[in-house]
Amino acid sequence: MSFREESGQWVVGEVSNQSTGYCPDISSWPAVAKALDAAGIGHPSGFTHEVVFRRCLACGQVNIVREEDFVCVFCDEELPREWNVEGAGR
Repeated sequence: MSFREESGQWVVGEVSNQSTGYCPDISSWPAVAKALDAAGIGHPSGFTHEVVFRRCLACGQVNIVREEDFVCVFCDEELPREWNVEGAGR
């Protein structure tokens, strides 16, 4: 998340869900927006850079899905279409 000053107040300039420890789904935006709203910080209407994470069911590795290619970069198995990275940072 990056901030910039706008009309004498801080606002979010860029925000992403990229976090290799937690790997949040793009559907986590409402929680981010709620926290920013509670802090009185202006923000975009969604992530400015969305990262799609999936855990491979075959080898267990966490992948970043690029260009809608749901294939594990570690073992070439197909990745699930639904987010499944619960507990990635544990």
